[in-house]
Amino acid sequence: MQELLASRITLSPRPQQNRKAVLEVAMLGHCPGRVRTQRLLALPGAVADMRAAGFGAALDQLLAGSAEPRLQSLHHIPVPLRSSAEFHDLFPDAASNATEYVSVLAGRSAWLPRCVDDFFANGGTKLWVISIPQAEGQRGFLPAADTRLHDVSTLRGLACALVLRNLGEVAFPDLERLQIPAQLPDIPRLRLDNPDPQFVPCSTNLDDDHRERRNDSEMELSAMPAPTPLNQILQGILPWLATQRPDVQCLMTLPLAYNGALDSPVLDPMAVQWLQQIRDGDSGHRLRQLQCLFPYLRGPQFELLSPVGIIAGRQSALAQAQGPWRSIAGQGLQSQGLPYPPLSIMDTVTLRNDPGVCVLRQRQGQVELDDERLLVPALHPQDYLNANNPERFDGHRSAEVMRLLGYLRRQLTALGEQLIFNLDYRDPRPRLLLERFLRQLQQRGALRGATAEQAFQIKEIQTQEAVMIYEIMIAPALPIDQIRLTFTNQHGEWQGNIAGAENNV
Repeated sequence: MQELLASRITLSPRPQQNRKAVLEVAMLGHCPGRVRTQRLLALPGAVADMRAAGFGAALDQLLAGSAEPRLQSLHHIPVPLRSSAEFHDLFPDAASNATEYVSVLAGRSAWLPRCVDDFFANGGTKLWVISIPQAEGQRGFLPAADTRLHDVSTLRGLACALVLRNLGEVAFPDLERLQIPAQLPDIPRLRLDNPDPQFVPCSTNLDDDHRERRNDSEMELSAMPAPTPLNQILQGILPWLATQRPDVQCLMTLPLAYNGALDSPVLDPMAVQWLQQIRDGDSGHRLRQLQCLFPYLRGPQFELLSPVGIIAGRQSALAQAQGPWRSIAGQGLQSQGLPYPPLSIMDTVTLRNDPGVCVLRQRQGQVELDDERLLVPALHPQDYLNANNPERFDGHRSAEVMRLLGYLRRQLTALGEQLIFNLDYRDPRPRLLLERFLRQLQQRGALRGATAEQAFQIKEIQTQEAVMIYEIMIAPALPIDQIRLTFTNQHGEWQGNIAGAENNV
C-alpha cells in the first residue's frame, strides 16, 4: 500500500456503467407527497433516456424553473430508475403519506413504492415509473380520448408508456388497489373473551388485535367510490396495446369479491366471467398480451399488496441472465408477504387451466409462481381458431412465449432501422445478419430444433424495385406443461413409465 501511495498512480472509483436492459418494465401508480425534481435532473442517465423518449421539453421547463404544477409533480412523465433508492430519493414521502382512497384490506398506503422495492429486490434491471394524480381515479391510468402519440403533451396514463421504444412489460399497482372494494371484509378473527379486570403497569400493551372494537372510519369507507368493472378497465388497455405496442405484455392481478359461504375474500367470479366472454368474442386474441395474476400478497409490514413487483422483477432478472423466453415458474421470489387469500391445489389447477391465471403459492416458506399461463395462445388468431385441433396450441398459452415474440419484434425493428440507412437493398448482408441473430437464439434455447434449419427459415420475397421483404418462420421453444407418470405393479415389481408428455420439447 505504501508503494502504491508513493507512486504516481491515483485511484478514481466510478460507478459501474449500466448495461442495456433486455426487458424494460413500466409501473403506473401513486406517489403522494413531495417530489424532488432536482434529484432527477442530477441523474444524467435518466435525463438522457427521458430526452430520447421525447420528454426533453418537459425537462427544459424543469431546468428553467418555468414548469407547471403537473410537471413539477412529475405526473404523467415516465422516469427511468435503476434502483429503489433512486425512487425514494425522488419521492421521499410516497411510502409513508396516506392516500385518498382507503379500504379495509388495502389500507391507506400507495402500492407503487413497495412494488418498486419488490422489483429491484428480485433482480430487476430498469424500471420506468409513471406517477398518476390521485384525483383522476381509475381514468388517470388510461389514455385520454385526444391522445396523439407523436405529441407528448397529450399523453396520459398508459399512453406515456407506449412511446418507450424498448418497453417490454407494463403494470398498474395502484389501479389494482383502487379495484379493491372499500368495505370488502377481511377473514374474521377469532373473538376472545375479555380478561378479568386487574391492575397492570401503564406501559403494558393490552391490545391483542383480536377483540371486536368500534371502527371510527366506517363513514369514511362508505364515501369511497366503487371499483370500475374489470371489462371496462381492459377495454381501455388492451386495444391500445394491440394496435400501438403488440410487443408489450401487461401484468394485472384480478380483483376480489366476498364469499359468504367461505366467509372470506375470494377471486371475483364476475372477473372470470368477463375474461371468458372476451376470450370467446371477436377481440379474444388481445388477451395474449395480458398475464393475469392471483392472489395478492400479505405480510407483517403491509396489509395487502399487488404481486406485480416481485413477478416483473424476477422476469427482468431472468431475461437479463438467460433470455426473455425463460419462465420464472417454480423459482423462489423475494417477498415479505405470503399469498392472500390462500388457494387450495384444486383451485390452483382450475384457474391455471380455465381461464388461464398465473397463481402464486407458498412452498417451503417461499413464494413462487405455479405457472406462467395465458388465457389464449400467444399467436395470431388465424393460426389456431381455424385449426382442427385447437388444443394442440395450448403450449403457446405461455407468457414466456409472448415475451419471446415481443423481444423478436423489438430486435428486428431496431435492426431494420439501422439497415435502412446503411445498406443497399441488393446487399446480401441483411440476410446474413438475420441468420446469425436467429442462430444465436436457437443455440441459447429460444427456438426448438436440433439444427438451425429446423428452428427457423428465412424467405426473401421479390416484389418491386428497391424493396426488401423477408418472411421469417420460427419454431419457439415450448415449455413442458405436464408430464404424466404411470406406476404399475406387475408380479410384485413396481415399474415406472412416462405415459404421455404434453408440450414436451
